Amino acid sequence: MANVKVNVLENVDMSFPIFVKFELIDCNSVSHYFIDKVPVISDNCDLIPPCTGDMRCSIIKETNNTIIIDTSKPDDIESLNGEYQFEIFKEQVKV
Repeated sequence: MANVKVNVLENVDMSFPIFVKFELIDCNSVSHYFIDKVPVISDNCDLIPPCTGDMRCSIIKETNNTIIIDTSKPDDIESLNGEYQFEIFKEQVKV
């Protein structure tokens, strides 16, 4: 498994568990938006936007400068556009 940095933008639902909207920016500077529970992207229960988090993902393919990731495994995190695979820069990923 790997982790990719995401930008937590806002709280969506403050009930338990808290849901947040977060963003992943791909290698083409396109923003992809997600909404999920705080524990999916952070161990910090006091997450207050704006801040950063880590989304777990699988690595599908590597090139010289980029990586294609899949967010369906292990946590089934789908973008608001229904996407699971994203091409990002290698620097965005921690393995």
